[in-house]
Amino acid sequence: MIRKSIITIICSFSVLLTGFSQANDSIDGQQLLNDPKSFLESISNSSHQLNYEGVFVVQHDTKMLASKIVHCSNGKGTTKINTLDGLPREIISTDEVVKSFFPAFHSIRLEQGQVRRLFPNLITEPVDNYLKNYNLRYIGDDRVATRSCHVVEFLPKDNLRYPHVFCVDNTSNLVLRSSTLGTNGEPLLTSFFTEIKLEKNVPNNALSPSYKDTKNWQVENVSLENQNKTNTNLIIGKLPPGFERISEFTRNSPHNKGIMIHQMYSDGLSSFSVFVEESAPGSKTKQLIVSKMLQNSLSFYSAQVDNHIITVVGDLPLNSVKQIVSSVSFSRSSNQ
Repeated sequence: MIRKSIITIICSFSVLLTGFSQANDSIDGQQLLNDPKSFLESISNSSHQLNYEGVFVVQHDTKMLASKIVHCSNGKGTTKINTLDGLPREIISTDEVVKSFFPAFHSIRLEQGQVRRLFPNLITEPVDNYLKNYNLRYIGDDRVATRSCHVVEFLPKDNLRYPHVFCVDNTSNLVLRSSTLGTNGEPLLTSFFTEIKLEKNVPNNALSPSYKDTKNWQVENVSLENQNKTNTNLIIGKLPPGFERISEFTRNSPHNKGIMIHQMYSDGLSSFSVFVEESAPGSKTKQLIVSKMLQNSLSFYSAQVDNHIITVVGDLPLNSVKQIVSSVSFSRSSNQ
């Protein structure tokens, strides 16, 4: 039976529209979307090429978590994030490596390869995939952390993903606020700056780990490179348009002594994970179905397919993750 341990593997992402002023459409705002591709490319470039530091908040339901962020465009695009609430956590991220420190547990987690994006680095090139799956709409101007910004909505072209809303700085094109909206337009997850400074220079020590003596800490090294590409012979018959597999790796199953395959898919804004593990030997359960909405924008659905348990967790509507699991099959060679 699927336990909560799979859920704890997932890390979440993204963000909300909080009471922006719906002023009359400004000419400048409308002109941004005359060339949406260039607009998206400018957002991607700003998150990599600018030096900045500030404080941002992630909000979902009634919970809020504040973090301090420092970013330096030093060739590697290094970002350092420290949580200001709850248990301390420090994240140091480059383009290919995310290093997370958990001092309360004396542990370090290394993620290498295709790594997850962190606010405000939410748009990456190439940007064509965004335009294939979302319509962009300018809906007004607002202010975030004292800076003026244009509010742009990403409307999905199908019902398989959520709408997103970005508030983009007028001068730098940095994302100041990002939101994931539910199917009825309700905010599911929001990230926004409360303080932001664009800096000319960031000292190197501002990006160094705060924890120096970690030689006795436990290190979990997770390589997200594609491994054993024909691992499972998994076939997703109804993969939502625009989603591509960005990584596949294996880990020990939290439910038995076997191996669990973890595949990650993304369309640029939304993402989901597929977990594949063999059902317990001698199990009399022919079909097991578990589905629910998790906190923030995550949906969870699990079912037995042949002799495997398939679980999908992602920031997608529940009907979308159900479709993914229901369309899974395996080629014959996977059972040989």
